Amino acid sequence: MSYHNAKVYSDGSHHIAIPKSNTKSKSEKKSKVSTVEEIELKEKFEQAYAETKSKGYKQKSKEILDIVAPNFEDKEKAEEFVNVNMERKKRNKIERDKRLSRKLYTNDWNYFVTFTYDDKLHTEESFMQGINNFLKHAVYRKKWKYIGVWERGNKTNRLHFHGIFYIPEGQMIGELFEKRDYDLRSHKMRTTIQNTHLNKRFGRSDFEKITHRDVLQSSLAYMKKYITKQGGKLVISRNVPTYYITDILDEDIACKYSDKEEDNRVILFDNSSCFNEGVYVGKLCAETKEKLKKAN
Repeated sequence: MSYHNAKVYSDGSHHIAIPKSNTKSKSEKKSKVSTVEEIELKEKFEQAYAETKSKGYKQKSKEILDIVAPNFEDKEKAEEFVNVNMERKKRNKIERDKRLSRKLYTNDWNYFVTFTYDDKLHTEESFMQGINNFLKHAVYRKKWKYIGVWERGNKTNRLHFHGIFYIPEGQMIGELFEKRDYDLRSHKMRTTIQNTHLNKRFGRSDFEKITHRDVLQSSLAYMKKYITKQGGKLVISRNVPTYYITDILDEDIACKYSDKEEDNRVILFDNSSCFNEGVYVGKLCAETKEKLKKAN
């Protein structure tokens, strides 16, 4: 074996293995003990950051600086504090986006779904609670997977839930059917795919079949846009891993991922073999990945 228990993810085009030695364990990471004053300052920064979420980077930094400056002896120290924490937020966003992309491309998906509620059936609060409960049971009982985001319509401010889903064959709840109606946005007639059970329970459900990579990429861009625009958070089912764990054979390595000396990731051939603790599981595919250990 070239690597034992390597983490494998997809970037949308290739499967990439990260050798175990690339990742430090939690015990290896240095911990820093913060003072009460440092904790309070960080909390003040976080609150100010949230309050200025709709502002641009420069304006956000300026307004946060005005808020925290009284806690510092001079302006330079205050500016340094704001700059360090703004960079921290920037790095965290990059890491979140990277993790989301890996989760999206490493797993298999078959539907982009939108849930909309009917005022006759739900309030906004009961709609959110109902969707959360429905998804919880769908994951546990039917092995559904999803990555979603709550979003408000630009014109109506009405709450929706958008997500990409993996629904195993034979595990659909309710029946899908085609419905032809009038689209108020495009002012044209359209045919949509909806679900009998979900329409009856919530109001409306729209299913779009994911048949190619473009739909997946547009779904990712769509969710990122509303997270950035509205400050929302992703809702991800627990059974959506970031990585699959497998041993890697020499002959399954196509090439190094990059020329950087510190980066020892490798690109795998699409038909590479998968192993669980030295035991052959099968060639790399959706069915084989489900038999492997997983990690986040």
